[in-house]
Amino acid sequence: MSFSYQNKNEICNNRPVRQKHKKALAYGLLLFGKTFGMEHISLHTENRAVAKLYADGISDLVGLSESLTVREIRREGRRSVYVVTVDGLSDRIAILSYFGYKAGEPSRRIRMEALPESEYPAFLSGAFLACGTVSDPEKGYHAEFVIPDKSLCSQLADFLDGQLSAPKNTTRRNDYLLYYKESEQIEDLLTYIGAAKSSLEMMEVKIVKGVRNKVNRETNCETANIGKTIDAAVSQIEAIRYILAHGGMEAIPEDLREIASLRLDNPEMSLRELGSALQSPISRSGANHRLNRILTIAQEMKKKGAG
Repeated sequence: MSFSYQNKNEICNNRPVRQKHKKALAYGLLLFGKTFGMEHISLHTENRAVAKLYADGISDLVGLSESLTVREIRREGRRSVYVVTVDGLSDRIAILSYFGYKAGEPSRRIRMEALPESEYPAFLSGAFLACGTVSDPEKGYHAEFVIPDKSLCSQLADFLDGQLSAPKNTTRRNDYLLYYKESEQIEDLLTYIGAAKSSLEMMEVKIVKGVRNKVNRETNCETANIGKTIDAAVSQIEAIRYILAHGGMEAIPEDLREIASLRLDNPEMSLRELGSALQSPISRSGANHRLNRILTIAQEMKKKGAG
Protein backbone atom coordinates (compact mmCIF):
# COMPACT_ATOMS: atom_id res chain seq x y z
CA MET A 1 0.00 0.00 0.00
CA SER A 2 1.46 3.37 -1.01
CA PHE A 3 1.76 6.20 1.52
CA SER A 4 -0.78 8.27 -0.42
CA TYR A 5 -3.23 5.35 -0.55
CA GLN A 6 -2.73 4.87 3.19
CA ASN A 7 -3.49 8.47 4.17
CA LYS A 8 -6.57 8.57 1.93
CA ASN A 9 -7.85 5.45 3.68
CA GLU A 10 -7.20 7.17 7.00
CA ILE A 11 -9.33 10.15 5.96
CA CYS A 12 -12.12 7.88 4.67
CA ASN A 13 -12.14 6.05 8.03
CA ASN A 14 -12.09 9.28 10.06
CA ARG A 15 -15.64 9.24 11.47
CA PRO A 16 -15.73 12.81 12.83
CA VAL A 17 -14.83 14.15 9.38
CA ARG A 18 -17.00 11.67 7.49
CA GLN A 19 -20.15 12.00 9.62
CA LYS A 20 -20.16 15.46 11.19
CA HIS A 21 -19.05 17.31 8.06
CA LYS A 22 -20.59 15.14 5.37
CA LYS A 23 -21.75 18.00 3.14
CA ALA A 24 -18.40 19.85 3.08
CA LEU A 25 -16.51 16.60 2.46
CA ALA A 26 -18.82 15.67 -0.42
CA TYR A 27 -18.54 19.18 -1.85
CA GLY A 28 -14.73 18.96 -1.97
CA LEU A 29 -14.93 15.51 -3.60
CA LEU A 30 -17.42 16.65 -6.22
CA LEU A 31 -15.86 20.00 -7.07
CA PHE A 32 -12.34 18.59 -7.47
CA GLY A 33 -13.39 15.38 -9.18
CA LYS A 34 -12.77 14.64 -12.84
CA THR A 35 -15.83 16.62 -13.98
CA PHE A 36 -18.39 18.78 -12.18
CA GLY A 37 -21.02 20.51 -14.28
CA MET A 38 -24.35 20.22 -16.01
CA GLU A 39 -22.97 17.96 -18.75
CA HIS A 40 -20.87 15.63 -16.61
CA ILE A 41 -20.24 14.86 -12.94
CA SER A 42 -17.64 12.15 -12.33
CA LEU A 43 -14.67 11.01 -10.27
CA HIS A 44 -11.64 8.93 -11.30
CA THR A 45 -9.65 7.39 -8.46
CA GLU A 46 -7.37 4.45 -7.71
CA ASN A 47 -8.75 4.19 -4.18
CA ARG A 48 -11.86 2.06 -3.78
CA ALA A 49 -12.75 3.64 -0.42
CA VAL A 50 -12.69 7.10 -2.00
CA ALA A 51 -14.99 5.95 -4.82
CA LYS A 52 -17.44 4.51 -2.28
CA LEU A 53 -17.34 7.68 -0.14
CA TYR A 54 -18.06 9.78 -3.24
CA ALA A 55 -20.99 7.63 -4.33
CA ASP A 56 -22.43 7.35 -0.82
CA GLY A 57 -22.12 11.08 -0.23
CA ILE A 58 -24.12 11.91 -3.35
CA SER A 59 -26.79 9.33 -2.59
CA ASP A 60 -27.16 10.27 1.09
CA LEU A 61 -27.19 14.03 0.66
CA VAL A 62 -29.01 14.58 -2.60
CA GLY A 63 -30.73 11.33 -3.45
CA LEU A 64 -30.92 10.07 -7.02
CA SER A 65 -33.82 9.65 -9.39
CA GLU A 66 -31.68 7.93 -12.03
CA SER A 67 -28.51 5.86 -11.90
CA LEU A 68 -25.07 6.41 -10.46
CA THR A 69 -22.49 4.10 -12.06
CA VAL A 70 -19.33 2.79 -10.41
CA ARG A 71 -16.96 0.99 -12.79
CA GLU A 72 -13.62 -0.66 -12.07
CA ILE A 73 -11.09 -0.44 -14.90
CA ARG A 74 -8.38 -3.05 -14.40
CA ARG A 75 -4.87 -2.21 -15.59
CA GLU A 76 -2.16 -4.81 -16.01
CA GLY A 77 0.66 -4.30 -13.51
CA ARG A 78 -1.01 -1.23 -12.02
CA ARG A 79 -3.83 -0.38 -9.65
CA SER A 80 -7.37 -0.46 -10.94
CA VAL A 81 -9.10 2.87 -11.59
CA TYR A 82 -12.60 3.37 -10.21
CA VAL A 83 -14.82 5.64 -12.30
CA VAL A 84 -17.96 7.02 -10.67
CA THR A 85 -20.45 8.88 -12.89
CA VAL A 86 -23.79 10.57 -12.27
CA ASP A 87 -25.70 9.40 -15.32
CA GLY A 88 -28.94 11.40 -15.28
CA LEU A 89 -29.25 15.08 -16.18
CA SER A 90 -31.94 15.60 -13.54
CA ASP A 91 -29.57 14.21 -10.88
CA ARG A 92 -26.72 16.46 -12.01
CA ILE A 93 -29.03 19.47 -11.82
CA ALA A 94 -30.16 18.39 -8.35
CA ILE A 95 -26.55 18.05 -7.15
CA LEU A 96 -25.56 21.48 -8.49
CA SER A 97 -28.64 23.03 -6.95
CA TYR A 98 -27.98 21.34 -3.61
CA PHE A 99 -24.58 23.03 -3.43
CA GLY A 100 -26.02 26.41 -4.41
CA TYR A 101 -25.22 26.64 -8.12
CA LYS A 102 -27.80 28.32 -10.33
CA ALA A 103 -28.57 27.48 -13.94
CA GLY A 104 -25.94 28.89 -16.29
CA GLU A 105 -23.56 29.72 -13.45
CA PRO A 106 -19.95 28.45 -13.73
CA SER A 107 -19.68 25.36 -11.56
CA ARG A 108 -15.89 25.10 -11.37
CA ARG A 109 -15.51 27.61 -8.55
CA ILE A 110 -15.47 27.37 -4.78
CA ARG A 111 -18.59 28.89 -3.27
CA MET A 112 -16.91 30.19 -0.14
CA GLU A 113 -20.16 31.82 1.00
CA ALA A 114 -21.64 28.32 1.36
CA LEU A 115 -18.77 27.06 3.55
CA PRO A 116 -18.68 27.91 7.27
CA GLU A 117 -15.10 28.21 8.51
CA SER A 118 -15.58 25.15 10.70
CA GLU A 119 -16.18 23.15 7.51
CA TYR A 120 -12.93 24.20 5.81
CA PRO A 121 -10.86 21.16 6.90
CA ALA A 122 -13.54 18.69 5.73
CA PHE A 123 -13.88 20.51 2.41
CA LEU A 124 -10.11 20.36 1.85
CA SER A 125 -10.19 16.67 2.86
CA GLY A 126 -12.64 16.05 0.03
CA ALA A 127 -10.50 18.02 -2.41
CA PHE A 128 -7.43 16.01 -1.43
CA LEU A 129 -9.27 12.69 -1.77
CA ALA A 130 -10.37 13.71 -5.26
CA CYS A 131 -7.15 15.13 -6.70
CA GLY A 132 -4.35 15.01 -4.14
CA THR A 133 -1.36 12.74 -3.54
CA VAL A 134 1.56 12.55 -1.09
CA SER A 135 4.80 10.76 -1.93
CA ASP A 136 6.42 8.18 0.32
CA PRO A 137 8.51 10.19 2.84
CA GLU A 138 11.21 7.50 2.66
CA LYS A 139 11.81 8.61 -0.94
CA GLY A 140 11.18 12.34 -0.66
CA TYR A 141 8.78 15.06 0.43
CA HIS A 142 6.11 16.01 -2.09
CA ALA A 143 2.36 16.65 -1.84
CA GLU A 144 0.29 17.89 -4.75
CA PHE A 145 -3.20 18.70 -5.96
CA VAL A 146 -3.82 18.07 -9.69
CA ILE A 147 -6.63 20.35 -10.91
CA PRO A 148 -8.14 20.43 -14.42
CA ASP A 149 -9.28 24.07 -14.26
CA LYS A 150 -6.99 27.12 -14.01
CA SER A 151 -9.47 29.35 -12.20
CA LEU A 152 -10.32 26.62 -9.67
CA CYS A 153 -6.59 26.02 -9.13
CA SER A 154 -6.10 29.70 -8.35
CA GLN A 155 -8.96 29.64 -5.86
CA LEU A 156 -7.57 26.58 -4.11
CA ALA A 157 -4.13 28.22 -3.93
CA ASP A 158 -5.69 31.20 -2.12
CA PHE A 159 -7.61 28.83 0.17
CA LEU A 160 -4.45 26.90 1.10
CA ASP A 161 -2.51 30.12 1.64
CA GLY A 162 -5.20 31.33 4.02
CA GLN A 163 -5.46 28.14 6.06
CA LEU A 164 -1.98 26.59 5.88
CA SER A 165 0.79 28.08 3.74
CA ALA A 166 1.19 29.23 0.17
CA PRO A 167 1.75 26.30 -2.23
CA LYS A 168 3.96 26.41 -5.29
CA ASN A 169 2.33 25.94 -8.68
CA THR A 170 3.15 24.53 -12.10
CA THR A 171 1.44 22.83 -15.04
CA ARG A 172 1.60 19.27 -16.31
CA ARG A 173 0.12 18.58 -19.72
CA ASN A 174 -3.44 19.95 -19.44
CA ASP A 175 -3.56 20.04 -15.65
CA TYR A 176 -2.69 22.71 -13.10
CA LEU A 177 -0.68 21.66 -10.05
CA LEU A 178 -0.33 23.04 -6.55
CA TYR A 179 2.37 21.40 -4.47
CA TYR A 180 4.43 21.43 -1.28
CA LYS A 181 7.98 20.10 -0.97
CA GLU A 182 8.77 21.00 2.63
CA SER A 183 8.11 18.22 5.14
CA GLU A 184 6.66 20.61 7.75
CA GLN A 185 4.12 21.96 5.25
CA ILE A 186 3.06 18.44 4.27
CA GLU A 187 2.75 17.39 7.92
CA ASP A 188 0.53 20.41 8.58
CA LEU A 189 -1.59 19.57 5.53
CA LEU A 190 -2.10 15.94 6.57
CA THR A 191 -3.04 16.93 10.12
CA TYR A 192 -5.47 19.58 8.85
CA ILE A 193 -7.34 17.20 6.53
CA GLY A 194 -7.76 14.43 9.10
CA ALA A 195 -4.74 12.21 8.47
CA ALA A 196 -2.92 12.82 11.76
CA LYS A 197 -1.50 9.28 11.94
CA SER A 198 0.10 9.71 8.51
CA SER A 199 1.49 13.05 9.63
CA LEU A 200 3.06 11.44 12.71
CA GLU A 201 4.46 8.62 10.59
CA MET A 202 6.04 11.19 8.30
CA MET A 203 7.62 12.94 11.30
CA GLU A 204 9.02 9.61 12.53
CA VAL A 205 10.50 8.84 9.11
CA LYS A 206 12.07 12.30 9.00
CA ILE A 207 13.64 11.81 12.45
CA VAL A 208 15.05 8.40 11.48
CA LYS A 209 16.41 9.82 8.21
CA GLY A 210 17.99 12.70 10.11
CA VAL A 211 19.71 10.36 12.59
CA ARG A 212 20.82 8.07 9.76
CA ASN A 213 22.28 10.99 7.79
CA LYS A 214 24.09 12.28 10.88
CA VAL A 215 25.59 8.85 11.56
CA ASN A 216 26.67 8.57 7.91
CA ARG A 217 28.32 12.00 8.03
CA GLU A 218 30.14 11.15 11.25
CA THR A 219 31.19 7.76 9.89
CA ASN A 220 32.46 9.32 6.67
CA CYS A 221 34.36 11.94 8.64
CA GLU A 222 35.84 9.29 10.93
CA THR A 223 36.80 7.16 7.93
CA ALA A 224 38.50 10.15 6.31
CA ASN A 225 40.40 10.89 9.51
CA ILE A 226 41.49 7.26 9.81
CA GLY A 227 42.72 7.42 6.22
CA LYS A 228 44.75 10.55 6.96
CA THR A 229 46.21 8.96 10.10
CA ILE A 230 47.25 5.85 8.16
CA ASP A 231 48.81 7.87 5.32
CA ALA A 232 50.76 10.00 7.80
CA ALA A 233 51.91 6.96 9.77
CA VAL A 234 53.14 5.24 6.61
CA SER A 235 55.20 8.31 5.65
CA GLN A 236 56.63 8.57 9.15
CA ILE A 237 57.57 4.88 9.33
CA GLU A 238 59.22 5.04 5.91
CA ALA A 239 61.25 8.07 7.06
CA ILE A 240 62.34 6.35 10.29
CA ARG A 241 63.35 3.17 8.47
CA TYR A 242 65.30 5.19 5.89
CA ILE A 243 67.22 6.98 8.65
CA LEU A 244 67.95 3.71 10.47
CA ALA A 245 69.09 2.04 7.23
CA HIS A 246 71.41 4.87 6.23
CA GLY A 247 72.61 6.29 9.54
CA GLY A 248 71.45 4.10 12.36
CA MET A 249 69.72 5.20 15.54
CA GLU A 250 72.53 7.70 16.15
CA ALA A 251 71.28 9.70 13.15
CA ILE A 252 68.08 10.43 15.10
CA PRO A 253 68.42 13.09 17.83
CA GLU A 254 68.09 11.66 21.32
CA ASP A 255 64.85 13.56 22.08
CA LEU A 256 63.24 11.97 19.01
CA ARG A 257 64.31 8.36 19.49
CA GLU A 258 61.52 7.37 21.87
CA ILE A 259 58.73 8.59 19.62
CA ALA A 260 60.47 7.05 16.59
CA SER A 261 60.48 3.65 18.31
CA LEU A 262 56.86 4.06 19.38
CA ARG A 263 55.81 4.90 15.83
CA LEU A 264 57.59 1.86 14.40
CA ASP A 265 55.92 -0.44 16.94
CA ASN A 266 52.47 1.24 16.77
CA PRO A 267 51.63 2.29 13.21
CA GLU A 268 47.90 2.47 14.06
CA MET A 269 48.32 5.04 16.87
CA SER A 270 47.04 8.58 16.41
CA LEU A 271 49.29 11.55 17.22
CA ARG A 272 47.41 12.10 20.47
CA GLU A 273 47.93 8.47 21.49
CA LEU A 274 51.63 8.60 20.62
CA GLY A 275 52.13 11.74 22.68
CA SER A 276 50.33 10.19 25.66
CA ALA A 277 52.40 6.98 25.44
CA LEU A 278 55.76 8.71 25.92
CA GLN A 279 57.48 8.50 29.31
CA SER A 280 57.05 12.25 29.53
CA PRO A 281 53.68 12.74 27.77
CA ILE A 282 53.27 15.57 25.30
CA SER A 283 50.34 17.05 23.37
CA ARG A 284 49.14 16.04 19.95
CA SER A 285 50.81 19.07 18.38
CA GLY A 286 54.04 18.22 20.24
CA ALA A 287 54.00 14.67 18.82
CA ASN A 288 53.29 16.05 15.36
CA HIS A 289 56.21 18.49 15.68
CA ARG A 290 58.67 15.74 16.66
CA LEU A 291 57.58 13.44 13.83
CA ASN A 292 57.87 16.31 11.34
CA ARG A 293 61.47 16.81 12.51
CA ILE A 294 62.11 13.13 11.74
CA LEU A 295 60.59 13.58 8.26
CA THR A 296 62.88 16.58 7.70
CA ILE A 297 65.96 14.59 8.76
CA ALA A 298 65.02 11.83 6.30
CA GLN A 299 64.52 14.34 3.49
CA GLU A 300 67.90 15.96 4.14
CA MET A 301 69.62 12.54 4.19
CA LYS A 302 67.98 11.69 0.87
CA LYS A 303 69.18 14.93 -0.66
CA LYS A 304 72.74 14.30 0.51
CA GLY A 305 72.55 10.74 -0.76
CA ALA A 306 71.31 11.94 -4.13
CA GLY A 307 74.05 14.53 -4.26
